[in-house]
Amino acid sequence: MSRVQVTVVEGRNLKDQDAFGQNDAYVELYFDKDYKQRTTTIKDTNPPTWNETFNFNLQKGDDTLHLKVYDDDAVGKDSIGSAKISLKKVQQAGGRLDEWVKLPAHLGLGSHGEVHLILQLS
Repeated sequence: MSRVQVTVVEGRNLKDQDAFGQNDAYVELYFDKDYKQRTTTIKDTNPPTWNETFNFNLQKGDDTLHLKVYDDDAVGKDSIGSAKISLKKVQQAGGRLDEWVKLPAHLGLGSHGEVHLILQLS
C-alpha cells in the first residue's frame, strides 16, 4: 500500500465570502468522503498561510485528491472553492508535485483563488 503526503502551504487571491472583514479560511482534503482531514482555520486573513502536512494511506481506487476551501463562519461555513488533483499527475512529475492549484469558478469562468500544495508519494 502506498501513501501520499500532502502539505497545504498557503492560499492567494481567495474569493472573499464575508461582507465585513476577511475570510476565516480552512482547507479540507480527502480521497474518500468518509475520511476527511482539514487544516486549522486562519482567522481574518487573506492570503492565509497554513504550512500543515497530512498523510493519507491510499486504498485501491484512490486516484484523485479532493480539495475544498471554506470560510468558517459563526453560522456554518461558506464554500470558497474546490479542486481535484489526479495522482497520475504526481506520478508523472516523478512522485513529487509542488504547485499552485486553481479553484475554478462556476463553469470554469474565472477563479476563486489558488492554494499552494506539495504532494509527495511514498
